Amino acid sequence: MKKWCSLWTLLCFCLTATAQDEFILRAATLKKGLYRSFREFQQNSPSESGDLVVKNRSTAAQIYLLASRNELVLRDAAGQEHKVKNFWGFCDGTHIYIKDNGLNVIQATGYYCTYELQGVQPSRSAYNPADMTVNALNTPVRLKKVINIVTGEILELSLFNLKKYILPQDPELLEEFRADKAKKDKLDYYISRFNTRNKPPQTGQ
Repeated sequence: MKKWCSLWTLLCFCLTATAQDEFILRAATLKKGLYRSFREFQQNSPSESGDLVVKNRSTAAQIYLLASRNELVLRDAAGQEHKVKNFWGFCDGTHIYIKDNGLNVIQATGYYCTYELQGVQPSRSAYNPADMTVNALNTPVRLKKVINIVTGEILELSLFNLKKYILPQDPELLEEFRADKAKKDKLDYYISRFNTRNKPPQTGQ
């Protein structure tokens, strides 16, 4: 009898643990809160919640203070705002943000999730003859990246990384990629194709 009770207790524990760990690609809804680690994002299990708000920084702060374009703050009961530090990402219940030089929305999910870094940097100056002043021109900076939903590895979305690390997992698609003369402008297309053709081990079949 004791043996059966022990087995039943172990089974209940395993079922409870499984229910708490919901692979995010299978999740019916996204849980709102703070991800302290990639694992919490992967399992749709933010460890902290509260009145979390994404606040944008000015262009001047990004250029002259070398600051990221936004930050995450926590509002307490008194309405005071406190910067949130040491976290992997954040979910507002609708969108997922990954912390990488600011907070960036994950645009597509699958075996490789995609997001885009955005910011500004000073570039050449422009002379204005009307008032004889020189004004700095701000250049938008955009960089596309991908996250492996299984390992958490983050790579720049580039021709090299597609050919070297991602598409070799799908030899047929890799051959198509190699033969495509327009592949330079189709990086998002090949990530989307890869995600459609390949499912991570956690999702099952």
